[in-house]
Amino acid sequence: EFQRSAMGIKGLQGFITKVCPDVCTMVNLKEMAERHRINHPDFPPVIVVDAMSCVRYWYTPESWVCGGQWQEYLANLENFIEAFMAAGIKLVFYFDGVVEEKKRDEWIKRRLQNNKEIARIFQFIKTHRKQPGREMFVIPSALPTFTRFALKSLGQKTVCSLQEADFEVAAYGLQHNCMGILGQDSDYLIYNTSPYFSIEKLCLDRLVTVMYSREDLCRVLGLSMTHLPLLACLLGNDIVPESLLEGFWHKCLVICPPKNKGYSRRANILLAVANYISKVPCSYGSLKDLEKMLPLGSDKTLLYRGVESYLLPGQQSPWIPPNVTNIQMFSIQQETAMCQDKEIFQPISLTLVPLFLKHEAGQIMGQQLKRGTHWAESCTSHVSHSVIASVLLFEPTGQIQLITGLLLCAWPITSYFEAHTQFYLPYTLSKMHISDIYSSIPILRTTCSLLPDHSLNIFSDRGDTVSSNSELIVFLISLNFEDQWLFPSLKLAKEQHIQSENYAIFNILSNGEIECSNSLEDECDGEIPGQALIYRPARQHIYSVLLESGKDGAYPFVKEWFVYFGNPLQQPELVQPIQPPVPGGTPNLKTLWFAKGPDVEKQRYSTFLACFHLQDMMEELQALEAPVAGFCCLLTYLILQVNSLSLEDLNAFVALILCLKGKTAAQLAGLQLAQVDSRAVHLGTVFIRGLTTLLMANSACGFPFRMDDLMPWKMFDGKLFQEKYQQSHRGCSLEELLEGSVSNHIPLDSFVFLEKCTCPLQTLFHF
Repeated sequence: EFQRSAMGIKGLQGFITKVCPDVCTMVNLKEMAERHRINHPDFPPVIVVDAMSCVRYWYTPESWVCGGQWQEYLANLENFIEAFMAAGIKLVFYFDGVVEEKKRDEWIKRRLQNNKEIARIFQFIKTHRKQPGREMFVIPSALPTFTRFALKSLGQKTVCSLQEADFEVAAYGLQHNCMGILGQDSDYLIYNTSPYFSIEKLCLDRLVTVMYSREDLCRVLGLSMTHLPLLACLLGNDIVPESLLEGFWHKCLVICPPKNKGYSRRANILLAVANYISKVPCSYGSLKDLEKMLPLGSDKTLLYRGVESYLLPGQQSPWIPPNVTNIQMFSIQQETAMCQDKEIFQPISLTLVPLFLKHEAGQIMGQQLKRGTHWAESCTSHVSHSVIASVLLFEPTGQIQLITGLLLCAWPITSYFEAHTQFYLPYTLSKMHISDIYSSIPILRTTCSLLPDHSLNIFSDRGDTVSSNSELIVFLISLNFEDQWLFPSLKLAKEQHIQSENYAIFNILSNGEIECSNSLEDECDGEIPGQALIYRPARQHIYSVLLESGKDGAYPFVKEWFVYFGNPLQQPELVQPIQPPVPGGTPNLKTLWFAKGPDVEKQRYSTFLACFHLQDMMEELQALEAPVAGFCCLLTYLILQVNSLSLEDLNAFVALILCLKGKTAAQLAGLQLAQVDSRAVHLGTVFIRGLTTLLMANSACGFPFRMDDLMPWKMFDGKLFQEKYQQSHRGCSLEELLEGSVSNHIPLDSFVFLEKCTCPLQTLFHF
């Protein structure tokens, strides 16, 4: 979250600024919008925003190290939106919804580097007792997560991607004839899509910024637009690592020596690579020749996959054979009525049944599939997806002759099998015991209770193995891929994910995986565990709510990529779900997500509380205002989990919520801190990460709270917490700590439930 794994092609943005500034043009977005209306009367001016590359520019509050100035930030977002609305420009915001497996190594590399940056920040705070300068700036923990919900609360169209967002941003801009893309990622110079505007250079008051021209870049480099994806790959990107390209760069520099000694090495490499590929015929054969020049190791398709990753729906490339061009027919119909995973199921006399099935990253695999193993080999050697489609060939007896892959619509399960086998999924299934199939697919166990009874016969308690795939195919055909009842829990989770309505649920259900980026935590503070460890017990309960257990009571593991000091991130941690202590047992998702009535509302609330071991506090918590109840849930959980919390710490948190409600964003911005305490910085981060855990539990339990009531601007401010923390630890009186009177904010009686949880807090409330 501190920064996307890689913001495009390293050095390209700087190269443009210093070597070919003509590529950059200052433009007035209001004037461009007026021209857009004239030239495209059927397309109102829309700018699609790469939000992940914008958050660091949106966060302008002076204080960033204390946990976040959330009310100030919310006001900033509102001002940003209003500026574009005044010019008649609609904004569509995209956020990264996943970390793609192909980019995991880069993600890990960046996270470990961020750990070092965070350590330097804490060293500075301890030495100088103040916040570092902007040159050490990192965004507050969980800022992108809460930004999604902030924009939704402000009425904006907000999309959480099913793959890394830059592709979806570029595709949306192309499909909807958008006025432009706003961000700070040089990949948008490579995609052949809408114009690319800089968020870094944006002057909001005048709506003026820099527009980067792909055409002018090509003119300077002597290339065509079709060369740009190959150029990006040969300079190094998320798919083709730079470490494999050093020898190639050296060869290019020998052929085309630097002409200007004032240029950086990176600029000279870029010019030399561009010169080299300008002389290469644009063909698939040329690409294969280039692959032979590179030390690609066991994966000879890196270059191919890199070029393919820049192709948007409907586009072709001379570097890719026409018969497989754009096999990823990505669906970008992400409106409110989207996520209708319509089958393309065309039985042809039960002889050839091609299925165009949806990839877990949201890509539809297209083109008529050809019969035979030659097709399978050629596709699997070129296409970047591990499983691209299925070819089901039936003899009259129904026996399958060939299966090259199987992926269910809206049921991305291949990752579970790829971790354990090198075979394609159907082949694996054909060799597995029927109970193993059931136990190996968490989402199947989760949703099987929602399927029609006649479809569940295949998962009956049997002692034999599946000697052929006929039973599996009968099961799949009986499902008929009808959206109204096909895995409705996953379908709903997917819709909510894309529309930024839930948090983390879809990735857990679909991939059994979750990640959390760096947090501003002090690795030298041994008394406060990492937030990833503090909230793991709650997450284990949440996983149990989402993933049904097998007949033996065992749950599938969830793969966690959580960043904390001491975790080398060499592999995911396998976390076992644990049932929460819900009175009467944990309801299933069918009840939590689809049932209605007051009894169900009570079940949702009690299940949520049980995830934090607060099920006995239900009556007291329901009497509170929702944001205060959420705050109390989190604080009580911290009391139970972190033994080192002192009475002074708890007093500071309670004073924070009591005093925050009566303050405006301007008042909070005006707070001045004489110094910054590093331990309070750490505690503030732990609290903010706890709010994301509340969001996850709320999403899993069917939303007993409105998501808006669990937002940080309702219950936290970094500077105010620092002030209360320091006052409390100085021994200030309760009257001073609570600013004289809080009777106009929240009655102290509403906190009586805390007395049941921890005796030391009684001293706070009995005065």
